[in-house]
Amino acid sequence: MRTFALKQRENQQMASARAKTPGPAPPAQDRDMKPIHRLQHTIGNQAVRRIIKENTENVKEGPKTSGIGSLEQYFNRTPLHALTGAASQRGSSAVPSTPYTMDSNKTAVQRRKKDIAASDAPMTTAAADQPASPAVGSPDKQNGPVADAPAKTYIVPFDRHPLAAAGERVIFRGDFTDPSPADYQLEYSTTGGHFTSATGPTTRTIAGLTSGNVDFFVPTLWDGTSTVQVVLKVKKTSDNSVTQTETWNFGLKARYPTTMTQKEGTGEKNLPGVYTYDIGPVVIPYAPPYYQHQTILERFGNWSLANIVPADIAAAYRTAHALNSTANVSQHFLGNYAGNNGTFTVNANDQIADQHGGHPGLSNLVNNLATPKDIEVALPQTYEAKPGTALGNYTVTRVLKADGTTWKVKKG
Repeated sequence: MRTFALKQRENQQMASARAKTPGPAPPAQDRDMKPIHRLQHTIGNQAVRRIIKENTENVKEGPKTSGIGSLEQYFNRTPLHALTGAASQRGSSAVPSTPYTMDSNKTAVQRRKKDIAASDAPMTTAAADQPASPAVGSPDKQNGPVADAPAKTYIVPFDRHPLAAAGERVIFRGDFTDPSPADYQLEYSTTGGHFTSATGPTTRTIAGLTSGNVDFFVPTLWDGTSTVQVVLKVKKTSDNSVTQTETWNFGLKARYPTTMTQKEGTGEKNLPGVYTYDIGPVVIPYAPPYYQHQTILERFGNWSLANIVPADIAAAYRTAHALNSTANVSQHFLGNYAGNNGTFTVNANDQIADQHGGHPGLSNLVNNLATPKDIEVALPQTYEAKPGTALGNYTVTRVLKADGTTWKVKKG
């Protein structure tokens, strides 16, 4: 979801295709892969080190590390290397993200967790597609963990100083790991905004170390002059002590982007697939970045079988299950799933990146096709920077090849 952004719905019966790559990514939208949201921290750490190095003699820079947050339902946590035009929330497919290391002069890519679990039963997706957004800038000092605290795996928005619109919904997510997750709870609090709805509570407490998607609403009439802040605290349940704090301070969007251009083609690529977008247009005077820190929300429609009709199903099975329409066919073999959306933040290159991974289990469909053929599962996706206005409309299509085992993805 999810700066390039990556979004966990837990009751989903889908086979996960999680890659065992480095870097954690909690529920991103496609749980099979882990998101790459820790790049922000990497960039911030590198910037701080450079300053120290320039102002302190005989001080050697320590080993570089990168933090990564899991993406919507887990993008595999595989570090993404800096992209010259490529790709972090919360799907977009949810997949645990992996930290990606990169040179300090290159664009950090953050992906949201996006995982789709595979199952032959109707899917109650946990988090299949989420946006990944790169965050740029050094993290606040208070956002560092204390000794013996749970480890960060996926935290979105990546950008700790996001720019949002009045009335906008921003999706938060916090995923941490620890040998005893039940000993902790996550506490979200806000100054100025509300959780769950525009008039909802100002605090949210979640047992354990995985928050799932937490909806936050910026005040409807906000003019940018009053404080809008969200604080996430990791607390021990035994004594209510705080082991870690993450803080987001919001600013108001001064303008809205109206274009986004997918840099990759629309043809098939290996699953999971990473897609990067240029956010525009340019603004006169020409002094980029124009949209850095801005939040971009993603939405999904219900997925469906794009190229399977009743005639593609073996006659006996089709008759036995009354599969007499394309809608019936999709419902029977897929069930309902509308992705696991999240929020991206635009990076210093005016770009976001999205990773799509995971896939549904389709062995029942494969076994009951009249003739083997490619199977396409289409998931509509919309990005928006201005609430209620589409910035970009795409269809994420997972393709199971006719061999019944090879998965691809295409988007356009």
